[in-house]
Amino acid sequence: AAERLGFPVIVRAAFALGGLGSGFAYNMEEMRKLVNVSFSHSPQVLVERSLRGWKEIEYEVVRDMYGNCITVCNMENFDPLGIHTGESIVVAPSQTLDDHDYNMLRNTAIKVVRHIGVVGECNIQYALDPNSDSYYIIEVNARLSRSSALASKATGYPLAYVAAKLGLGKTLPELRNSVTKATTACFEPSLDYCVVKIPRWDLKKFPKVSNKIGSAMKSVGEVMAIGRRFEETIQKALRMIDSQDGFVTGVHPSSEEEIRDATDSRIHAIATAMWEGWSVEKIHKLSCIDNWFLNRLKEIDTHGKHLMTFQANSLPKHELVRAKQLGFSDKVVAKHTKASEIIIRQMRGSMGIAPIVKQIDTVAAEYPAFTNYLYLTYNAKIHDIPVSTNACVVLGSGVYRIGSSVEFDWCSVGCVRELRRLGHQTIVVNCNPETVSTDYDESDRLYFEEISFETVMDIYERENPHGVVLSVGGQASNNIAMALFRQNVRVLGTSPEMIDTAENRYKFSRMLDKLGIDQPQWKELTDVKVAKEFCQKVGYPCLVRPSYVLSGAAMNVAHSDEDLDEYLGHAVAVSKDYPVVISKFIENAKEIEIDAVAANGRVVACVISEHVENAGVHSGDATIVSPAQDLTEKTLEGVRDIMFSVAQALYISGPFNMQLMAKDDELKVIECNVRASRSFPFVSKALDLELIPMATRIFLGLSEGVPQTLQVGTANYVGVKVAQFSFNRLPGSDPTVGVDMMSTGEVACFGNDRGDAYMKGLISTGFKVPQAGQSILLSIGTYRAKQDFLPAAKLLLELGFKLYGSKGTADFYSENGIPIVHMDLPTDSEIGVDQDSLKDGQFGLVINIPAKSRFRRPASYNTQGYLTRTMAVKHSVPLITDIKCAKLFCEALHKYGVQPSVHTSMDCRTTNRTAVLPGLIDVHVHVREPGATHKEDWSTCTAAALAGGVTMVCAMPNTNPVIVDKQSFDHIRNIAASKARCDYAIWVGATMQNTEQVRQVGTAAVGLSMELDNATCATLQIDDLTVWMAHFESWPSELPIVVRAESKTLAAVLMMAMLYDRAIHVCALSRREEIMVVKEAKRRGAKVTCGVSPHHLFMCDEDAKGLGRRGAVHPPLAKREDMQALWDNMAIIDVFSSHHAPHTLSEKTADSPPPGFPGLETMLPLLLTAVSEGRLTIEDLVLRLHTNPILIFNLSEQHNTHVEVDLDREWTLPSLSDGHSKCGWTPFEGRKVTGKVSRVVLRGELVFLDGKVYADPGMGKEANTTVPPPLPPPAVSQRRSSTTVTDAKPPTAPTSFASRVKPLRVRSPSPERPASGRIGDVAAPLSSPKVPTSPAKRVPAYGEKVALKQDKATWKASPLVGSGTDSAQPLTTHIAPKELSDLRGHSVLSVRQFDRAFLHQLFNLAHDMRMFSQRGPLDMLRGMTMGSIFYEPSTRTSCSFTAAMQKLGGTVLSISEMQNSAVAKGESLEDFVRVMEGYCDVLVLRHPEKGAVQRASQAMRKPIINAGDGVGEHPTQALLDIFTIREEIGTVNGLTVSLCGDLKHGRTVHSLAYLLSLYDVKLRLVSPKGLEMPPSLVTELRARKITVTEHTSVEEVISETDVLYVTRVQKERFENLTEYEKVKGGTEVTAETLIKAKDSMILMHPLPRNTEISKECDLDPRAVYFRQAEHGMYVRMALLATVLGRA
Repeated sequence: AAERLGFPVIVRAAFALGGLGSGFAYNMEEMRKLVNVSFSHSPQVLVERSLRGWKEIEYEVVRDMYGNCITVCNMENFDPLGIHTGESIVVAPSQTLDDHDYNMLRNTAIKVVRHIGVVGECNIQYALDPNSDSYYIIEVNARLSRSSALASKATGYPLAYVAAKLGLGKTLPELRNSVTKATTACFEPSLDYCVVKIPRWDLKKFPKVSNKIGSAMKSVGEVMAIGRRFEETIQKALRMIDSQDGFVTGVHPSSEEEIRDATDSRIHAIATAMWEGWSVEKIHKLSCIDNWFLNRLKEIDTHGKHLMTFQANSLPKHELVRAKQLGFSDKVVAKHTKASEIIIRQMRGSMGIAPIVKQIDTVAAEYPAFTNYLYLTYNAKIHDIPVSTNACVVLGSGVYRIGSSVEFDWCSVGCVRELRRLGHQTIVVNCNPETVSTDYDESDRLYFEEISFETVMDIYERENPHGVVLSVGGQASNNIAMALFRQNVRVLGTSPEMIDTAENRYKFSRMLDKLGIDQPQWKELTDVKVAKEFCQKVGYPCLVRPSYVLSGAAMNVAHSDEDLDEYLGHAVAVSKDYPVVISKFIENAKEIEIDAVAANGRVVACVISEHVENAGVHSGDATIVSPAQDLTEKTLEGVRDIMFSVAQALYISGPFNMQLMAKDDELKVIECNVRASRSFPFVSKALDLELIPMATRIFLGLSEGVPQTLQVGTANYVGVKVAQFSFNRLPGSDPTVGVDMMSTGEVACFGNDRGDAYMKGLISTGFKVPQAGQSILLSIGTYRAKQDFLPAAKLLLELGFKLYGSKGTADFYSENGIPIVHMDLPTDSEIGVDQDSLKDGQFGLVINIPAKSRFRRPASYNTQGYLTRTMAVKHSVPLITDIKCAKLFCEALHKYGVQPSVHTSMDCRTTNRTAVLPGLIDVHVHVREPGATHKEDWSTCTAAALAGGVTMVCAMPNTNPVIVDKQSFDHIRNIAASKARCDYAIWVGATMQNTEQVRQVGTAAVGLSMELDNATCATLQIDDLTVWMAHFESWPSELPIVVRAESKTLAAVLMMAMLYDRAIHVCALSRREEIMVVKEAKRRGAKVTCGVSPHHLFMCDEDAKGLGRRGAVHPPLAKREDMQALWDNMAIIDVFSSHHAPHTLSEKTADSPPPGFPGLETMLPLLLTAVSEGRLTIEDLVLRLHTNPILIFNLSEQHNTHVEVDLDREWTLPSLSDGHSKCGWTPFEGRKVTGKVSRVVLRGELVFLDGKVYADPGMGKEANTTVPPPLPPPAVSQRRSSTTVTDAKPPTAPTSFASRVKPLRVRSPSPERPASGRIGDVAAPLSSPKVPTSPAKRVPAYGEKVALKQDKATWKASPLVGSGTDSAQPLTTHIAPKELSDLRGHSVLSVRQFDRAFLHQLFNLAHDMRMFSQRGPLDMLRGMTMGSIFYEPSTRTSCSFTAAMQKLGGTVLSISEMQNSAVAKGESLEDFVRVMEGYCDVLVLRHPEKGAVQRASQAMRKPIINAGDGVGEHPTQALLDIFTIREEIGTVNGLTVSLCGDLKHGRTVHSLAYLLSLYDVKLRLVSPKGLEMPPSLVTELRARKITVTEHTSVEEVISETDVLYVTRVQKERFENLTEYEKVKGGTEVTAETLIKAKDSMILMHPLPRNTEISKECDLDPRAVYFRQAEHGMYVRMALLATVLGRA
């Protein structure tokens, strides 16, 4: 075929998405290689003529069954043919087609679709010759395609919705246009805007993968931008994919090769080429990109150069408008005009330049548009919509990338839906056309825009929302948290400052140290030698990663100095600007994942999961098991404590995720993400825990719906998340996992255990399970791994596989008696294998375990193991490369086979909420066979039970004959055995004469029924108390007695039970007096349990009137107050039972109707309705219909039995004339209920499904009522939790986290049931040998320990802990405190008092002061007074001290006008302070004379704090400066600090320089001539091993500076003003100065300032001097509390 067509040709695998296995072949050899690969992916290969370089055009077409046909959207690829459309930049509508070409292709598309007969949606792709009318149809996809999704988002035309309707027989004219709401769907969208789609690649994660793009897809995501012109739109789109700042130079170097043979960076290479002066013609000739596109890009380039001719302060308005219309961001405009982004933003605001909000209008304004689908543009003049009202903005996930995918969109959508449920307007900001959040019907307003600071601020200022939600969209929104916070954006949830604390490795590490929580040792390093020293100190292996990357990119594990040399020498350039972070790598540790939600620092819900692989595999690639299965109690308790401490320290309000590693029960924290994580969707589904709705309520400050005790979810199964990799789409990539994330997706499955779930998950990723008889190739790297895999190898042999192995592997297993064929391979543990054996399908599986987690080698270096793994992927041979996953796979394969069975209870889901309940038991059912089969028989009664979700009935004895002896009992047993469809047990009845006869029945019966009031038949009525006594004495004490008694009879039988110390169960309580009597009896220790029937819970005497004669029932329906009393005392009720009395409708309407109601089919729907109303929980139902009946009546468990209920199904109870019961009626007819039985499984067999009973008569088994060993009482009737409904755990469920972490549930008050009683009011059963009065001692359940822990927990590092006496001790003038307590009662005179360890403690306290003061007042110093004495003016310092004292609850005595004080009369400083200390507890003194404060301290007994003494010292200013550096950057070590200004007279810099010398810093001293730092201080600094250099210009140091500290030239220090004028502007810092500074640099100033920092710098986010002043207050709070003994 290729020879006939002529080379070049394109080879494509048929039926393969994304061009898998395709490529261009220029000769026969290349073609053979391609065909071999294609055949490994598909049974059919297409060979076609190459049309590379032609235009690629797409049309989306819809057609209905009557032939109506329209083209919805046409799209044009920016890149010419030869690049897969999924890899290409796509523009809609097409920009370069003339009318002739457009209509030629449109008409062809319609003809083709009509000819094929497509009904629905179709995509057709063309190759169009740019130089003629020639065209070819590349392919026709008669289905929704990748392009269809883009077309839907681009036009607002809902293609999938319309296609579905057309498939159901609707026509296009019948369907409405969702945009206009008026026109029909039979229209072709006409766009007045431009859409650009750009893919995103993550190829840098795969060093051996070519970055060239072609016919096979490699991209992992895409963005879509909307604008009014192409230039604006493509710049938006380029920013959306995280590629710097748009179409700008410098992102990627220009390259003819990359422009000719496209790479993932071609667009950026073109940008650099244009900046360097390449012509459009040259670029067109190389790339074949249409000149129209290139000319538009050239216009962007030209205007960018034009902007550089302006300074920001002289930029004309029209030039700025032009830049914004061309799509330039504020950041790029600022860069070109030598300003900051904030300055440009402020300029725009002052000039009135703001983006315009436009709606997606698919009819080009021909009809009014009614849509919330919005975009921003500067190419318009009028807003399409008014502002919203008090809406909430939710930031989406942005572009999909490795590490951030659909998981975050699930979280965003969940938040939006919950906000809408709560009645809030919602605004979504996102740019990803692949997401649900960008479906415009998901929110009230959708802005299809980039998630950047500029755009979010534009939307925020326009909409003025209630707040912005950052923490559900992943890292993209978290990255701008602090920038938004600095602009006073109201962020809902956790404070951005706390987010910064968690993400700044220094701050987070310091917080963990303060909390006493362990973490792997780590250090940021800038030198290879120092890096080696650190690694040798902590011990190899070590984890190495550049500090400037995220999501594990470029991370590696080094096992030796050689590894470190090679990695740091080749892969990463280590320098001051590009440091690496090295941490101790802990081998063979288990990694633990926590996903949780907290409210104000209190954890309200959590899920703890574990990784299958050892720590060292990125959590995104790891196989995660939830709930965790293997954690010890000690580990679990440690995880819990760490989770609580971190949540409280960060004061988290919303979702968060933590990763820990455990080894030998020792825990270390890896990281904490204060946002939703990628595992949130998985664990929420696995544990049925609605974490995102819960977090959303916390964002809004709501308490309703937020649990008051820890919720951990429940599950009937184990969930396993398995990563999905795309190695087969990335030729050359090494298919191994490690610290760097590689997966592009994930699947999750559920199973009875993790092996079951893992096998399902593995199969779901496309893994082909080897069949018995196939060969398996083993290469197990280390000796330990070989030993670990030995049992698994034996399992593979048992399954019939033939094993092959590398030399080392084969030798080991041969020595251990395992038949294995040795392959002639190198001895290296990472083996190679003959390619043909893989290509020809010789092996069904390759298990290749590398010897160790190797560091990243140069791309040119190929090991034999690497070649083996890549060949396996290339030829679609299943591959496993982790030892733990290999073992788990073999175990699962041995247990479950190649295809695990589907379990409907765990593998099937509905859109409604469902719950899986264990088998339910109705302990009081009147079957009436024999004797009254016209009412009911065993077959119909048990069918009705199954239809009502009941899997076991306990039949009452009122049959004919009555069940009163062994003969009658055996007769009924025989009937039940042949006719019962569900399981059953039978009561034996007590009569006036049968005390001896019933003993003969004994344990065969479920128990003895004593009917003392309103007996169901005369034979069973017992009126004589002596007969009661006889039965109490004769009936075996270990067997239950159930009594039917009302009012006074009930009181009497309870008294008798207490006299005889007998356990009894009282059925059918109906009145307030009865429930109160039982409640009191329980309180006094009576062994009594009780039950109630649904008709007494849901009906009262008022309802009976409406029923007429049918309303007769025993006990009769009571008053409404009685019904309410039952609800109010629900904690006392142990059992629900229907008391099913199946009288026919004709009997009930006769003159003397028999009493009783049918109830088997209606009981559960009524109770589920109470659950939906919040009056009950699922746990309440399980407790009273399963757990307690089993415990009270000695019933056996029903294994493999469960009931599935639809919790949200709303329906109306029918008359039951067509029901399963013979009675044919119900008193609840017409009642609306919520909740319905959907499926019942009995002992593994489906017996009921959607209204139909499938169980045959005789399937039911008699329950085993043999008396078991003593058990604890039935479960406590726990109070209701505010958590969402969760599945109950059936007896056969696997060991689950929830079984060990059982929350203490507290029922919230409701209108139906006021709060009463205490937590844990017990509905205790009667005690007996089986049920002891006092339950056995037990270890508290996890949830109970959690509740107590959190209620009483105090922050270990809280500044509120501890207090001292008020008295101050005599001081030594110059103490050097080591601990905070050492400073109590002592003065703060000089920075030389302090060492670094003390500063660490003081700053931790200041940080705590900051956090706590923001949450409320602190009264630590109530009753204390601070004297504020300032001999010279100082607004900031005096106000700061005053505010600090007042925030701590103290008072201030302030004296600043010294000319009006006794000092003016000649009073000495010493006398003055001696007088003042009599009024104060501490003095703050400022004096213009150097050494004055020291002198004053010698005259005082109380502490004094130096607030500045002339040109001497200002210790508190220096302390707050260091604290500011620490808070803003995270650390002081390793920084370059430049001190600028008057360094001669500046006492602030003198003190600061000394404190900086305590750290590992470099000092740059910048000052005008004559104002240099005193030589003595410089000499001292150098003597302390500090690198100090002196300069005269800021320009000399700005590029390397981390902290630029500017101080004013102090006019008051100059005697000659002429000298002052000469030097005052010598070190001025302007916005232009900051252009050359690092993005991470901070600009500081002690204030006040004059002209040394220009006003325009205030808008720069690096300017921190106003926050610096605020930090001063917290440092002074810490000092005051410490000095006064309250820290």
